[in-house]
Amino acid sequence: MECVADDYSFVADAKAFRLSRTAKNQKDFKIQAMDGWKRGKPYAMVVCPVYQLPSSKSQIYEQAGARSVCIATYTHLAVLIRYAEASSKKKAIELVHEVFKTVEAMNPSKDANAYWQIVNRKMLDFDPEIRDIWQEEKRASIESIYISKEEALNFLALERERILKFSKEQAIKEVLKLSKIENKMKAIKSVGSNELFGLG
Repeated sequence: MECVADDYSFVADAKAFRLSRTAKNQKDFKIQAMDGWKRGKPYAMVVCPVYQLPSSKSQIYEQAGARSVCIATYTHLAVLIRYAEASSKKKAIELVHEVFKTVEAMNPSKDANAYWQIVNRKMLDFDPEIRDIWQEEKRASIESIYISKEEALNFLALERERILKFSKEQAIKEVLKLSKIENKMKAIKSVGSNELFGLG
């Protein structure tokens, strides 16, 4: 997405990952790609679920500082939206610009804590009005993660129960379906020379 304000412009992208996703690759966050998508714009922002961001050390934070790509969470976005409503769109746009300039001035580091301390402090220090919004959105974020976890765990418990009730034949059928062996066999059987070597 391209975003244009009076004083600056940036590109933005949003990420969503399954709650059960385990291995997170730094390429999933597309920090380097975001830098390429700027096309002359000074900044880029990627918004991610807080629960999927690395909490200790990661190359994504180093890349963010080196490439002027702001990593934010959906909670940060909610704070910005509420601040725009409570104060003004102009002040919220100014705050986003200040956050971009802060990320741009960072010493590139893999340290997640250092990154978030700087970004969070910039937002909280911008206007005393943000503090209450921040606390409310932080609580809402924690609560929504809890609810999402409970829903996902309940779904998986029911799915596990359903699978445990399978007969041997049903279990074999399900494994074959999941491994897509029939589709793979069909694809292999359809392979041919496409008659590209025919002389006509």
